[in-house]
This record gives sequence, C-alpha cells and structure tokens, in this order.
Amino acid sequence: MGFEAPNFGLVFLRKRTLHRHMASSNHAVYLFRNIQTNQVIVSTKHFAKNATLKQLDNAIRPVRLRKDLWRPMLALTGFNSSQSAQAVTDALLQRSKGRQQQIKTSAEHLELPKRARGPIESDLVETTVVSLRDALESLGPKHFGGETKLAALWEQPRFLEMVEEGKQWPSFVEHGQLELKNNRLISA
Repeated sequence: MGFEAPNFGLVFLRKRTLHRHMASSNHAVYLFRNIQTNQVIVSTKHFAKNATLKQLDNAIRPVRLRKDLWRPMLALTGFNSSQSAQAVTDALLQRSKGRQQQIKTSAEHLELPKRARGPIESDLVETTVVSLRDALESLGPKHFGGETKLAALWEQPRFLEMVEEGKQWPSFVEHGQLELKNNRLISA
C-alpha cells in the first residue's frame, strides 16, 4: 500500500530520506485544499489561518477557515532560506491568479450560466499545480542552484501528474508521499 511512481520516470524518495529531508530544513511551502470545493490556499507554515483565505476571490471565499474541511495537499520542503520559500509562494500566487483570471474571462466560460461557473472557478487544484511547476522552473536557476534539492510530498499521486502536456517537473524536485495523521495533520 505504498506510493507508486507514475510512469514518467520521476525520482521518488524513501521514507527515511523524506523524514531526514523535512527535519533538515525549517523552511517550506504548504498547499491546502478544501475537500468540498477544491479551493487551494498557500502557506509557509504547516497550518493555515483565517488570514490566508484572503488569497481566494471574494465571490468564492468562505467566511472562516474550518480546519476539518482543509487538508494538506502538498508539502514542499528543503528551502535554504525563508526568502526562497516566500519567493516560490509569491510566484505561485501570482501565476495562479493569472490563470484564474484567464478562465473567468474566456468567452467559453462566460457563455455558461452563472450557477455553472461557480464550481469551475472554485476548482483550483489543477491550476495551482501547473502554476507551482512554472514557478519552480522560473525561480530554479536563481534560488536553487547547485546541490539544493526540494522534496515535494503529495497527498495523492494524481496531483503530481497534473502538469501541462510535454512539460516535466524541474530536476531539483524529488517527489514522495505526504503522510497525514487523522487525515489532515502533517506528520514529520
């Protein structure tokens, strides 16, 4: 019942290596997804607060953060500094908001009835994964030179495969399984 690697030949970390990798660095980026709406929020801490909900559009933003509805989707660890983790967070949010805007303003989307547009605008999982890959690729040479390796620990393997056709994850990112306690707390 282990984590099976997808067919496209990515490097996966062993359990011991993952724990050592997570313990060696205090700087990380965490993605949390809402289990009902598939909304995604980004945090540099292993927990989310109500203030992080401001990342979401006003029309689809929940009133408050219910911890039972938000699960960790990804823990990206191995950053050398908090500045590099914050740079990835900022680049990810910028790219994700741009993609959301493209979806909202497309003619095809605007033709749908308003009731049908809401769930499409709320589903941010794929948009966020594609934006993360792009952010890491663009920031890679500047922030992750030489021996820096990031560990991307995924809640579900299907999220890892959501990259655009013909694109792959940068070579400095190693992938593994995110272990959760009580289905929502990150275990290190």
